[in-house]
Amino acid sequence: MVVNGPKLVCLTSLMTLGVAAPNPAPTANASTGIFSWPAYPELQYATALPRLNSTATYARPYSDLSSLAGSQQTTTWANIATPTDTGEKFGNAAWSSLWATFSVDAPPITTTVSPTPVPSSELVKPTPLPFVVGKGETDDYQFPSDFQWGFTGSAVQVEGAVKSEGRGPTVLDRMIGRGPAGVPGAGPPDVSALNYYLYKQDIARLAAIGVKSYGLSISWSRILPFGVAGSPVNQEAIDHYDDLINTVLEFGMTPIVTLNHLDTPLYFMTSTSWQGYDHPEFVDGFVNYAKIVLTHYADRVGTWVTFNEPTNDAAIFKNWASSYNVLMAHAKTVHFYRDEIKGTGKWSFKLSVASGFPLPLDPGNPDDVASSQRSLDFSIGYLTNPIYLGTQIPSSVLETLGDKAPRYTDEELQYAGGTVDYLGVDIYAAIYATTLTDGTETCLSNSSHPAYPSCTNTTTIRAGWQIGAESNAAPFTFYQHARTMFKYLDTTYPTEEGIFLAEFGWPGFEEAAMSTEQARADMTSTLFSQPIYNEILKSIHEDEVKFKGALGWAYLDNWEFGSYAARYGVQTVNNVTLERSYKRSIFDIVDFVSSHTGN
Repeated sequence: MVVNGPKLVCLTSLMTLGVAAPNPAPTANASTGIFSWPAYPELQYATALPRLNSTATYARPYSDLSSLAGSQQTTTWANIATPTDTGEKFGNAAWSSLWATFSVDAPPITTTVSPTPVPSSELVKPTPLPFVVGKGETDDYQFPSDFQWGFTGSAVQVEGAVKSEGRGPTVLDRMIGRGPAGVPGAGPPDVSALNYYLYKQDIARLAAIGVKSYGLSISWSRILPFGVAGSPVNQEAIDHYDDLINTVLEFGMTPIVTLNHLDTPLYFMTSTSWQGYDHPEFVDGFVNYAKIVLTHYADRVGTWVTFNEPTNDAAIFKNWASSYNVLMAHAKTVHFYRDEIKGTGKWSFKLSVASGFPLPLDPGNPDDVASSQRSLDFSIGYLTNPIYLGTQIPSSVLETLGDKAPRYTDEELQYAGGTVDYLGVDIYAAIYATTLTDGTETCLSNSSHPAYPSCTNTTTIRAGWQIGAESNAAPFTFYQHARTMFKYLDTTYPTEEGIFLAEFGWPGFEEAAMSTEQARADMTSTLFSQPIYNEILKSIHEDEVKFKGALGWAYLDNWEFGSYAARYGVQTVNNVTLERSYKRSIFDIVDFVSSHTGN
């Protein structure tokens, strides 16, 4: 033990957490008044992830599975100014016509960049915090040995190169385009972080600092630029994601793959759906795409997500009925995987409550509890009931929406029920739910009411205090309610694998206005993320909640749906040079989780 003023500091505990011991106390000679400068602690460096001698397999290789996707023609497309193959249905001229109404900036790099070793100077850990989240209360708690943790991103937000190597336009390209006019940081996704060509270095950087899992999405519009079944498969895209997954594995990380993260091909666009979910060909189109991806990569990927936040169709377009197609597309994909591929990987989709997880304002007030549940019915229950419980969607949704609500036959419920192995959920904030001032019935009788159809009131204020600190975007800190949310989800929708917190993250306030060094040193992301991991530990050990894993959003700053102002990444990206720099939060998070996993 080292005596430091009135406090006792255990050097062993600090070393276990992967941080440097504090400075020794400065001394002064009482007779001369001469101050003695203490030596700074030795620099501490991140520990790289060890390379694996072998990797797990979850299905047979593509050579054995290729026929299961049916007859698929592959080709490549070139970005030619004046293509001459106008007679070909899916030729270069047809591909160019997909982009005819778009203006796209070309990326500064057009070939895959080989990874280089991360200099040791970049791996120096920041000065440790003067406290450790959970110190004392969770010292003896460990995450499960198979707990999957790391960071994630999505193709449409990090790849850039939107018109490169045969990618087709997406629904999102049409909806958001160049970014909302007048919004700070507005811009297109054309270049973004250019992960499409820089993925090897991004993977190497995460492995160099000890990150265990790499979340990615495969772009439907890259694999099938024209979207529809029967159109050619983009060979360049197949090769790209094949090498991406192999690179993740080569660096010792675990790939976690999402099939559709807001990059539905433009062919499926409708005026009533966020991602074309209600298009009459959507289910067949998605399943065809999923079969192509799964036959190629199912052997190396053990955790799959079909859809990212399909709940946003209701939140954004007030379209609950389209969830029928989402659910059936998911179920058909998982049945194909289990029955024909016979893979052993695990499946789910990612839920989201766009405005924040609704907690009762007063848990002792039955009306507030009812308001919370009603809000949850309309935000996630209409999807979770059929697929997690095998039951009809909540009566509150059916009775309020009538024929605008999805409905399932007993046969469909039996078919879809159980096609999830874990509960995937993205949580960025929490809010409080209570009854409307003018009453629920008044709202229910007026479909023009601003709170219709959930007909609940939400607020971020309780007892005069905002629920938490506010970020540059939607998130508030919510650590004090994390265990409650986790316990609700685990109790209401129990699964074999447990909860996967598939996204959570923090965009620092006005971070876009900071210099790179200011952004790197900012600690608000640490103060958001570390407590959540600490609450997960307590949920596991004190509340008996089952957890599969957790992924921070995002492994670098990226395009956030029209803007670059919300910097969620644990690495900065220079928008001109594309240079990456670690932020202190990635060191703090890796140290904390590693100290509770035996690493």
